Amino acid sequence: MFVSFVENKNRKKPEPSDGSPSSFFQLWIGLAFIFVFSIVLLPFGVYWPLSHSIWILLIFFLPLVFLGIHFIKSSGYIILFAVFLSLLAGGNVLLFLGDAIGYKLGLTSQFDVLPEESHLAMGNRYLYFREFYLDDSDSGSFRSPLLVRRRSGSLVYGPVITFHYKRIRAVSGKETKLPMYALCYSKENGNCSVSSLFSGGVLLKETIWETKEAKLNQDSIFIIWKDRLDSEFETKGIFSFLFLILLHLVWGIVVYFPNWK
Repeated sequence: MFVSFVENKNRKKPEPSDGSPSSFFQLWIGLAFIFVFSIVLLPFGVYWPLSHSIWILLIFFLPLVFLGIHFIKSSGYIILFAVFLSLLAGGNVLLFLGDAIGYKLGLTSQFDVLPEESHLAMGNRYLYFREFYLDDSDSGSFRSPLLVRRRSGSLVYGPVITFHYKRIRAVSGKETKLPMYALCYSKENGNCSVSSLFSGGVLLKETIWETKEAKLNQDSIFIIWKDRLDSEFETKGIFSFLFLILLHLVWGIVVYFPNWK
């Protein structure tokens, strides 16, 4: 028995592919990078202090870089620009959008807190009181270099700052679980006043100075005394959200710009 193979001469040979990815595929891969990276960092932007933001950004950004390198074969080197835009989006979420969302939704802020119940609200970043007064008899000031950060047991200092403080007391006469002080600060030659018009501000989780000049209880709680930040955070939230949308639009323009005729 003879077996023969007959070649079909009418069969068309497949045309060679140029290997270039489609713009649609590039678009959605890049959008996924920017959007998912922002969503992953959003909880850290809401709850974690700003001093930790740079480390969180680096920890999560490194895997994104390797993922971008992996997609170079299927998406081209343009995907590295999406990685760069993801870095901008992540920084925006950590520094601005997350903080604004936490404040506006009450995730990191609490208002109308009684001073004697303040120990129940120590997990917040922003704390505002009601039925309180500032005790002028327990007040003072001190000068100290601003403690910028602690790293590996060493301290890094900033400029010399003048700090002013007043004790926060409850109108009811009940003592707070820990001594609480309203605090303001200014540059060395400046001045600030702890205003009785305000009702709270930024809760310090750790001291921002390093000095023995201030003879205060080490367990004392300090609040950077400010007015309500509602309008400031509303503006911050709107602009940071618009910036996030802008980054997505920039990626779309970059992907489709070479195809414009």
